[in-house]
Amino acid sequence: MKKIKLLLLLLICGSSLDAFAAGFYLPGRGVKPMGRAGAFVASGEGDLNSLWYNPANLATMKGLQLVIDVGLINLSLEHTRAPRDLPNGDVQTYETVRNEAPPKVDPQILIGGELFENMTWAFGIYAPYLSGHTFPEDGAQRYVLVDNDKSLLLFLHLAVAYQAGDSFRIGFGVQNVPASFELVTVSSAYTGLFGEAEDKDLDILSEVVLQDFFAPSANFGIWTRFSKNLSGAISFQAPVQFKDNDTKLRVRLPSHPEFSGAKINGDSLTGEMWFPPVIRAGIALDFENLNLELSGVWEGWSILDEIKVTPNGISVENLYGIGDLPIGPLSVKTAYQDTFSVRLGGDYKLSQSLQLRGGYGFETSAIPDEYYTVFLIDNDKHQFALGATYKLNDSFSIDAGLSYFFMPDRNVTTSQWRQINPTDADAKITSIVGNGEYKQSYFVSGIGTRIDF
Repeated sequence: MKKIKLLLLLLICGSSLDAFAAGFYLPGRGVKPMGRAGAFVASGEGDLNSLWYNPANLATMKGLQLVIDVGLINLSLEHTRAPRDLPNGDVQTYETVRNEAPPKVDPQILIGGELFENMTWAFGIYAPYLSGHTFPEDGAQRYVLVDNDKSLLLFLHLAVAYQAGDSFRIGFGVQNVPASFELVTVSSAYTGLFGEAEDKDLDILSEVVLQDFFAPSANFGIWTRFSKNLSGAISFQAPVQFKDNDTKLRVRLPSHPEFSGAKINGDSLTGEMWFPPVIRAGIALDFENLNLELSGVWEGWSILDEIKVTPNGISVENLYGIGDLPIGPLSVKTAYQDTFSVRLGGDYKLSQSLQLRGGYGFETSAIPDEYYTVFLIDNDKHQFALGATYKLNDSFSIDAGLSYFFMPDRNVTTSQWRQINPTDADAKITSIVGNGEYKQSYFVSGIGTRIDF
């Protein structure tokens, strides 16, 4: 009994570990590149959006340029958990849950211009396109996720670029990626001695707030012209490490009488996680009124193979029959895999004032069926994009863009995702919570302006 209760105490801090893994960002960002499905690696000449895709293409900017735009990201998600066989022979069915998070507003401000002859600079404040998730606290998905909608991720990005003749450009940027991940999830304190695995009075509600306001990174890119109409480019985004030595933990203990009088002493953890390196490559065809680009992107999400958490002097006090117990270091293995996307997009100059664009992209999923849950909706994606730029005069233009991300329905039957419960080392009493049907899609819209001084 004492061993079982000790493991149960570990659960109190372990219940939030998997929640550190923030959702992956969508392919493409920025209103203008979004209208091309993110095919902006070898294109983007003299455009500030190249900060993200390939800083080498900043090299041809003239004068001073300012870009301000905003994207609106909406996630449509429905999950119907698979029925579960109960010990008494009954079958437990579950109501469909839906993402209740409002559309995410994602603005950016970019500015830059000439520094010296053939050299330019640029600075940007922006965030990748992503959406939050919010579900009912008592819903069938609660053992995976309740809420992560308050999480924030930001890039502060300074870059320089140089052009050598008409056939070669190079660019380099340094970044700080401040982040705040606020995540709420539920785990079970069921030990097999009383109650049932999904009894709500044995639920533990945990909230973790991991913040890191200094997370340096960098990107680098080159561009070259092969012929009059053909060019190519490649860029590299370095990985980002987030580490917080004072990650805050808040816990609501179960309402079951077994926990009456018990309380948590301390609320600080040390948390650590990584975001991936990214390699982008593209080739572009340029004609008088038409630009086309085919690009490919690799994202190394397998870098997030483990999430480490070390409690800073946290203990549980007044547990009946035991007293006070400290909580030791914990970690959770993940099964994320690298992703690859291909993107085809282009611009057509319809007139001196109006430019139209469109694109298609496909990206593979980062998560196999065995670990697919509502925590991270990252199925294979088909992106269909449209956009336009209207030029009012030589110094002022307006951009608009739309992208629809179609993700096929996913029916998971081989899930290995169980309730987090360290008392169940042999997986005999916890429930599998990842099986079921997932219906998901994203719709992203945006509008912005570019001003040339």
